[in-house]
Amino acid sequence: MMRALWAEWGKTWSVRAPLLCLLGTVTLAVITAAALANDFVRGIGAGEFPSDAVMTAASAVGPAAQFGLLIFIGFAMMLITPEYATGSIQPTFQAEPRRGVVLAGKAIIGLVAGALSGAAVGVMALTASDFALQEHAAAASENPAVTVLRVSGLFAVAAVLVVALGAIVRSSAGTLACGAVLLVGTLALPPELSIWTPGGGAGEFIEARSDYYPSILGLAVLTAWAATAYLAAVWLLRRRDA
Repeated sequence: MMRALWAEWGKTWSVRAPLLCLLGTVTLAVITAAALANDFVRGIGAGEFPSDAVMTAASAVGPAAQFGLLIFIGFAMMLITPEYATGSIQPTFQAEPRRGVVLAGKAIIGLVAGALSGAAVGVMALTASDFALQEHAAAASENPAVTVLRVSGLFAVAAVLVVALGAIVRSSAGTLACGAVLLVGTLALPPELSIWTPGGGAGEFIEARSDYYPSILGLAVLTAWAATAYLAAVWLLRRRDA
């Protein structure tokens, strides 16, 4: 397992694209969080909100983090789909015939990179939105460290989901489309349906909402989708040609 993990780690960072995707993810999420906070302040200036209105910095972080997932999906899918496109997946499976081990190595790298980049998004987006709000920043309803952990957990589980989708779909375009629909597009569904999808569950969790169920169950919903996709991916890898 460790040999497969180190092999996947070396392949991941041997090109610049994955790192650029992670940097793009953080940049997009931070800019979005600052923009949402700034829009709130402008709304006060325009008379849309009372002059003494306040907003928590974390309120901008949730939507910004989910928006950043659109680029993060690109990172996670690059852990596996380029190998199908180039045919290099065959030598990978020849070097490690246990295909489940190969997928586990890719998923672990995605999970670790997701957790770290999610933490960076959480810290920087909170800082940016708090700076934009200035005196209109409200006291946080939970410890900022918990908000950072929420974003970190969201990105970690989302990475596993996308890696599994990549193994199932075996196409960059298809994986990107499926990931975007599941993690972001499902937010357009009626709330009663959306909360049981990866996007809706992630939204409940990341924004610490308890409208339909305790927010922690939102992470459970996302994890259940990721686990189901992962098990399906392992089953398919063992039963079809590379």
